[in-house]
Amino acid sequence: MDLDVDAAADALSQAKELVEARSGAAQLCVLRHGETVLEISLRCEPDSLFLLWSTGKPFVTMAVHLLAERGLLDLDDPIHRHWPGYERHGKDAVTIRHVLRHRSGVPLSTGSVLRDALTMSDWDRSVRAAENARPKWPVDQVNAYHILSYGFILGELVRRVDGRPIERFLREEIFDPAGLRDTHLGLAPDLRPRRVKLQTPPRSVRRTSLADRWKLAHFERHAAAHQVIPAANVHSTARDIASFYHLLLNEGESSTNTSTRIFSPKTVAEALRPSLPDSEPTAEAEPDRVIGHAVRWSQGLQLGWGAQPVTTSRPFGATAGRDVFGHNGSNYCNAWADPDHGLVFAYLTNLIDPRAEALRAQTELSDLIRSAFPT
Repeated sequence: MDLDVDAAADALSQAKELVEARSGAAQLCVLRHGETVLEISLRCEPDSLFLLWSTGKPFVTMAVHLLAERGLLDLDDPIHRHWPGYERHGKDAVTIRHVLRHRSGVPLSTGSVLRDALTMSDWDRSVRAAENARPKWPVDQVNAYHILSYGFILGELVRRVDGRPIERFLREEIFDPAGLRDTHLGLAPDLRPRRVKLQTPPRSVRRTSLADRWKLAHFERHAAAHQVIPAANVHSTARDIASFYHLLLNEGESSTNTSTRIFSPKTVAEALRPSLPDSEPTAEAEPDRVIGHAVRWSQGLQLGWGAQPVTTSRPFGATAGRDVFGHNGSNYCNAWADPDHGLVFAYLTNLIDPRAEALRAQTELSDLIRSAFPT
């Protein structure tokens, strides 16, 4: 389909207005076939660093896939093969793939989200908690989102297999080679002035959940804001995140750093392979046992739903096809790539709004961008 230039310009203008209408700082970067078609930095600088929340999870995901590509592990290995002690309390059958798919049956290391959060600033305590965790469900029986344990399990796995801590591995094997100079797991003191502080608009304070208010206080006033927490505490810019997703869309080859190949095409294809076959759409639509709504998973990333009639959150837009991949971050931050449209979308904000309101904004913004560039 030929591009309607006027319609595209109008949709992009509406998208910009939608971002500007929200309070708080924000960055939006949209690429089409690798070229920047829209870039906004609102109430911040282009190199200001945003907390990604779970939008940062794909980095540790791809670190594990990279080790598999190098033959240092197999995704179907039991975790205890590389990490003796993890098998305690009946976790001997839990594989790396089960964790990538959020189907290990052990989503919470301590049994509660709050206790996991209270230990997240201490790597060794979090690792011991993962070792001592007891399954809540049989392995591979249900989807149960690994909110924080995901990063500690996979990050510790990387350290035990490769020898380097996860933050160093990401820097040396993914961030630097891909030219992601503004992406950091754990902020060094000299970077902290560039970090955008989180905020809740006065109009939303009473409507924001206690959990979100706790997150605001903890990440703003606690040392956790600067610790190595792979599942929740990567800081970056929309430009860097868009570059990372274009790398995945480009079968693992970076266009920002002299066409460097970071992952093989086979590795990217495996990472994006749906965790359940298309013949089982009903199972995909079952609500997640931790977060309460359904998520369609690949081997570590979230996928679009396509035309499937499901009642669940759709941060990548109601028009997102089944090949769309990305990761939502608590509905505050969001990033996705759409192979059919040749699009990459990265939207970061410091705004902690009520979840339903934030999700509506993500869905509307995603659909506006996609409408600008029909297939």
